[in-house]
Amino acid sequence: MEVILLDRIQHLGNLGDKVQVKNGYARNYLIPQKKAEPATTKNLAQFETRRAELEQAQTDTLAKAKARATQLEEIIVEIAAKVGIEGKLFGSVTAADIAKAINEGGIKIVKQEIRLSEPIRHLGEYDIEVHLHPDVDAYVTVQVIAEK
Repeated sequence: MEVILLDRIQHLGNLGDKVQVKNGYARNYLIPQKKAEPATTKNLAQFETRRAELEQAQTDTLAKAKARATQLEEIIVEIAAKVGIEGKLFGSVTAADIAKAINEGGIKIVKQEIRLSEPIRHLGEYDIEVHLHPDVDAYVTVQVIAEK
């Protein structure tokens, strides 16, 4: 199925690109999320009239993501956890725990934006990647400390 992208999608294309994707990907993800439209002549004409508006919206979201990235890189998140022998945690620190701690600090974030390769299971300091926008990644310092 050929679609017109209404947003920048990593590994697929930029705003306004006509791309060929599988039918299910278009029907189940791109079109319902308003990230694309079917590439019909009517939709192409409508897109060209809305192009400036969509480009401005994309620029605004990029600016907001960059502002959030600077806020995130300035903070250090402390998470207290129960600890056993040799600094090993009972359980683990997950993306949801990190997102909750950041939200309590006043910066809005969802757990899907946090990129953890594996859960944190030991005490220490970790640099965690936060994916805010296809063009913007930030790193948050997370300190896992022993709960008293």
